[in-house]
Amino acid sequence: MLDFAQVAPQVAQFSLDYARTTGALRHALAEAESRLRRSAPSWETVAAKAATSHTSWLMPEWHGQPDTAVAAPVAPSSYTALAVDGSQIVADRHDLALCFLINIGTVALRYGERSEASLRSRPDLAAPDESLLSDFPGDEEPIAPKRLAMHRALREMAALADLVVDEGRSAPTPSVAMCDGSLILWPLETERSAEYRTSVLERFQSSLDTARAARVPVASYVSRPMSRDVVNSLRIAACPFDQADCERNCRASTRPRPELVAPPCAGTERVTDAMLFGGMLRPGDRSAVFRSGSRILNQYDPPNRIAFFYLNAGPEIARVEVPAWVADDAGLLDLTLAAVYDQARKGGGYPVALAEAHELAIVRGADREALFRLMERQFAPAGLPIGTSQKALAKRLRRI
Repeated sequence: MLDFAQVAPQVAQFSLDYARTTGALRHALAEAESRLRRSAPSWETVAAKAATSHTSWLMPEWHGQPDTAVAAPVAPSSYTALAVDGSQIVADRHDLALCFLINIGTVALRYGERSEASLRSRPDLAAPDESLLSDFPGDEEPIAPKRLAMHRALREMAALADLVVDEGRSAPTPSVAMCDGSLILWPLETERSAEYRTSVLERFQSSLDTARAARVPVASYVSRPMSRDVVNSLRIAACPFDQADCERNCRASTRPRPELVAPPCAGTERVTDAMLFGGMLRPGDRSAVFRSGSRILNQYDPPNRIAFFYLNAGPEIARVEVPAWVADDAGLLDLTLAAVYDQARKGGGYPVALAEAHELAIVRGADREALFRLMERQFAPAGLPIGTSQKALAKRLRRI
């Protein structure tokens, strides 16, 4: 139990320290905004310089003026919002059996003359197999968190593809397919097994290809994003060297403090992309479209490589990711922007279809306990062991 009498003075001190950083943050944000506007007229020069740079920062490709703001078109009077989300229960060594459960929530909200909603959830209970083992020899985990995250992402995308196919059979209205989080499979960047990486990418992209064939744009919605891709690229705009090469030109910037010498491009490190675009976009506006520089995207098929833009959804600036086949199609991009913003308005700042999918998918602590009690009742008649650890029993039986 947290002793608030002890933590209260720490909270007071923390608030003072935090207040001191706000002035520095305002200065950094003003510098980032200034760099963006100064670089906009010569964006092609900055983009070319970034393409030949040698830095450790993640930077996107620019394909237009970075200070662009595009207002959301009016959403079609009849359209369908498709959404999926997932959640999971994972057994640990204190439980009676090693297993995991993934619960996928799917939503189809149809607007227009035939307004209706279809809401479903599907739980799948399974024992781990070799695909969930950690890829570090000698230190294998039966259910590696990174592998489980990929398994769940594949399940979510497969469910979204199924929604697209089902909707195509039943309704001729425009549709937009949404998921929560990123379309960039970041964990695969450090995956050691080329066979596993290839398998995951093929299955993930198969779902994207299904949507592409149906001309249903796929969009992922990242609430309160903390990425700095665009802000990082503004450091290239401020670099005084012909070629941005941090190791060669600014070696002093890699030294530990107090010997550290800040490079000429410093000054915007505290700023996120959402902060930057928060002062530039009105509600319903999107930013320019940028192409992610993630290394794993080099292994995606070109039409499925991920682009993104920032959207002023009202209460917050969100990051919206789309495949290249959506970003390159003006009609699909406009439909995506219109539908996602309309869903955010209907949901009070977060897409209502995604909020409903989350409620269907979420598994809470009580659900976890009920699952393992149900397993105990099924194991006993079959003569299977139902013992749990003494620690688990102690949590159930409070003695004081």
